[in-house]
Amino acid sequence: MALTDERKLLLLGLLRQNDMHGYLLNAHLDGTVPISLKKPTAYHLLERMEADGWIAHRDEPTGERPRRVFSLTERGERAFRDLLTEQLRSFRPAEFPSAVGVAFLDALPPAEARALLLERRQAVVTYRDHLVAPVAGSDDAVVAHDETAVGPHLAVAYARRFAEVELELLDQAIDHLASADAAGEPA
Repeated sequence: MALTDERKLLLLGLLRQNDMHGYLLNAHLDGTVPISLKKPTAYHLLERMEADGWIAHRDEPTGERPRRVFSLTERGERAFRDLLTEQLRSFRPAEFPSAVGVAFLDALPPAEARALLLERRQAVVTYRDHLVAPVAGSDDAVVAHDETAVGPHLAVAYARRFAEVELELLDQAIDHLASADAAGEPA
């Protein structure tokens, strides 16, 4: 399944739960789902899905200009089910482009490599702690992850687990670099 299809599935799934305007969709995309989807890309996909008849919009007055509220159509429900079925049955190995730099740690002095990995570790902690699962039926309230739940909670738990493994591996590498630096050895 292509990344574009996964992004469509994500947007359709969110709209399946509730009709939403763009600002609310983006709030759900910011930290409550473990996939990167920038606002311009989201709006482009919404336009394409509306042209395909998968979603519709209505304008709601909000003061100066109306707010566009999107909803799922029957055709969109079928597209959602088709995309969901395909995504769940298929497997695409995760790619870890950030692992490329780790492959060349030995090109740096151990102290420098360790300092960089400590910075990276903090970024992973920030990312992990930013992931939260949405509260069902709420516009923007969120709760901490729940690994026993399904749906959005399970998706967030999945991403948090990857972050935890990254932290474990970083801690091992940082410890190794500290030992190598103390012994005056190369990484």
